[in-house]
Amino acid sequence: MNLETIKNLQTSLKALENQLINHQQNRAVVENVEGQIASLKGQNDFNLLQGIKKNLELLNGAFCDEKGLGKLNLMLHNAKIPPKYYDIFYAMLAQATPPPPPCQTPLCIDCGAHAGLISDIILHCGGRVECFEPNIYLNFFLKRKFENNKNVKIHQKAVSNKAGKTQFLTFQNRILSQGNRIVESVQDSETSGAYEVEIINLCEFLEQKEERIYLLKLDVEGAEFDILPHLIEKRFYEKIDFIVCETHEYMFENGYEKLEQIQKELQKRGVKNVFLDWC
Repeated sequence: MNLETIKNLQTSLKALENQLINHQQNRAVVENVEGQIASLKGQNDFNLLQGIKKNLELLNGAFCDEKGLGKLNLMLHNAKIPPKYYDIFYAMLAQATPPPPPCQTPLCIDCGAHAGLISDIILHCGGRVECFEPNIYLNFFLKRKFENNKNVKIHQKAVSNKAGKTQFLTFQNRILSQGNRIVESVQDSETSGAYEVEIINLCEFLEQKEERIYLLKLDVEGAEFDILPHLIEKRFYEKIDFIVCETHEYMFENGYEKLEQIQKELQKRGVKNVFLDWC
């Protein structure tokens, strides 16, 4: 369904409403509405079948190719990564295959790791990952998943442009929600509780890394607008191969202006490896 379809349906419904108000009986108006609704239902049914077909193909590929591309494609789809970014992970497979002499496996930083779906993909591609996730409940699952994996380091901390402690806000009383955050926003009226978490200065953390970082992922529920200007000012895009970020401009009254300023700064500097439309 697109905006044009919705507008056409609104026009038809308005015509039907006027007919009912005026006690008219023009069958063509009714048939027009019925036809549009039937068309939408048919398109929805088609999309549903196509989705089922694709999922079955991905499951079949993963079953037959558990350690290879089949499993990777299912993981990428499950994590809702835009297909245009699949190559970031395909390329990691090549980097993680050591020619003589053995190379170091790619290092990735997963900020806002949540349930570890992106970290799972990084590991499948032969990388190493440091996870940042302040949610105390999600950390239970992360530790259970990765506690014996030498290629994973878990930090039960939030990331920001400063270090210290702050309140981690619970959105709509959902303790596992991706809407939980450390920043104030227009959603504060839907915040039902909070608990204290540790925060780190992400730029200072990155500056301590001597090796090159392959991927930095930011999905930090609005804190990206505190972090990104400093990352750009310190030119971390020159030290990191890919920086991907899910932005949450809708959380702020001036969120779209914040995003536009960052986009303009990246464009002015000619930065090509920072992507702000992740997921």
